[in-house]
Amino acid sequence: MALSENYKSAPVAGSSHAMTGLTLAATMLILGWVLKYSSYGIEFTDEGFHLVSISNPFIYDFSITQFGFVYHPLYVLLGGDIAALRQANILVTFALAGGLAHTLLVAVAPESRANDVVLCAAAAGLATSVFALFDSWLLTPSYYSLALQSLLVTSIGMLMFERAWNWRSVAGSMLIGAGGWLAFMAKPSTAGALAVGTLVYLIVSKKFQLRLLLLAITSAVVPLLLSAFVIDGSLRKFVERLQLGLEFGQYLGGGHTFTELLRIDSFWLNGKDKLLTLLVFLATFIAVWGFLSRRSVSVIVSLIAAVSLFLVTALLVFGQIPKVAELGQFQGLSFFGVVYAAALAGLAFGRPRPFKGLSVAHWSIACLFLITPHMYAFGTNVNYWESGIQAGFFWLLAGIVLLSPIARERSNWSFLLPLVLAAQAVTATLLQTALEQPFRQPQSLKLNDAPINLGPHRSELILSKAYASYISDAVMAAKNSGFKPGDPVVDLSGQSPTLLYAMGAESIGAAWMIGGYTGSLKYATAVMGRVSCEKLAAAWVLVEATGPRSIPTELMADMGAMFPQNYKHAGTWSTADGAGGYIASRVQELYRPTNPADTLKACKVLRDKDAE
Repeated sequence: MALSENYKSAPVAGSSHAMTGLTLAATMLILGWVLKYSSYGIEFTDEGFHLVSISNPFIYDFSITQFGFVYHPLYVLLGGDIAALRQANILVTFALAGGLAHTLLVAVAPESRANDVVLCAAAAGLATSVFALFDSWLLTPSYYSLALQSLLVTSIGMLMFERAWNWRSVAGSMLIGAGGWLAFMAKPSTAGALAVGTLVYLIVSKKFQLRLLLLAITSAVVPLLLSAFVIDGSLRKFVERLQLGLEFGQYLGGGHTFTELLRIDSFWLNGKDKLLTLLVFLATFIAVWGFLSRRSVSVIVSLIAAVSLFLVTALLVFGQIPKVAELGQFQGLSFFGVVYAAALAGLAFGRPRPFKGLSVAHWSIACLFLITPHMYAFGTNVNYWESGIQAGFFWLLAGIVLLSPIARERSNWSFLLPLVLAAQAVTATLLQTALEQPFRQPQSLKLNDAPINLGPHRSELILSKAYASYISDAVMAAKNSGFKPGDPVVDLSGQSPTLLYAMGAESIGAAWMIGGYTGSLKYATAVMGRVSCEKLAAAWVLVEATGPRSIPTELMADMGAMFPQNYKHAGTWSTADGAGGYIASRVQELYRPTNPADTLKACKVLRDKDAE
């Protein structure tokens, strides 16, 4: 019996319908789960940097990443609602991933259009795996999310790109350019890696066409030039912004020099990580093998495996598996269990000549997808494998390309659904870990039960009681001392951008005056040197004298401000346990300026002296 005939048998058809339903159900569960908890929790360092950058990016004249300018219109459109901003980020990322998955499935197996329901179910199910981006539960738009979104856009363009000059190739070229522009706005390092990867792909896949490449370059350069004029009014000032951002960033000594970025990182898996990857591989392969086999019993085994994978996802979503037992920082590499299963299925069912139906273009895009997570991670000081997990969606796409000959033979992607269910189970595991152990937060987000209105737009979030009290105490102390929203603040705590955002303060100098690095004082001195003397004289000061990231108060003297002589103590409060990732609570103090005229005069004298 031919494979195509076997596919039409009643057990296979029934199993296909069941798996389609399971995939769609798992997709809705995961999407609803992430959206439901989008209003839970807040992180006091990185997330504060993201919020400050998005809410008011124009007050700084240096930055290596421009994500704040890209997301600022969305922030304004949503009225500064943090939960809505997070939800928009979730939905945009999901939609782009779904679009890429659908484009890939059609591109490598055009015959699959015959069953749109299965095609759309598979694409939507795969798209939920893009939520690996949120493996630390940092949902607020950031340069991480923009970098991933840029890679999704560019990848869609590369799949549409052909040598022939037609509407599809033109659209693909423009998407490649737009994705490159977004990548540069997010992380220039990622943009550089993406440019090299794209060019190599076009050459190796034999799709290179000079006119279309020039169109892609134009589609990147034009919005970049427009961005430069919107942000800084001229290309020269925009270039200066980038140069200063790079220079100041290197002052910190945080591992962002060019030589430190060019490295090969390794990874390590603990016993439970290895077991998880093995179980994912076995369950996925058994489910796909059973579906592709010729016997009804095997199809039933496949369905049982698929139902088991769905139940894992459902139990995690409904909180019936409260904790994922001690999986390590590389648990997301269990995505490779799915990829290995796809590769083995391609070998087993691609007989007599496995992968014969894969063209040079197919191999090229598969290889490109394999390295795309490293393009995403390139430029970070975190382990590239650990960071790349957030873009692990692309590893899955690479594995799927290997199955395209089978999909073309069967004119259908139904056999892919068990693999999708396995990827969803892995994603649900990552999200459960993120909910239970959110980045630099002290407890599971599911335990949060204290609603609070936060920030200048009074966005409602649900926090732990300790975090809510910390924010409320600080905001009330500042308000009682005459602090008004929009007043400038110098943050010497080194780790409180979220608190300043909650107070409605203008965080001068930088969106996050980062402490804790060997070059933090040098960095703070440099960025404060860009602040006008008038604003510096009017600024309040936040101090955390014994804090692990505290910036020395001598910074104020370097700016011409006599601290604490020309300031009055305005309030004291304690941080919440766990704030900033530190278990112990610390004391923070707020000071308001009492003699701004003297500070203004001294600041101008120092600036004039430096200018001589």
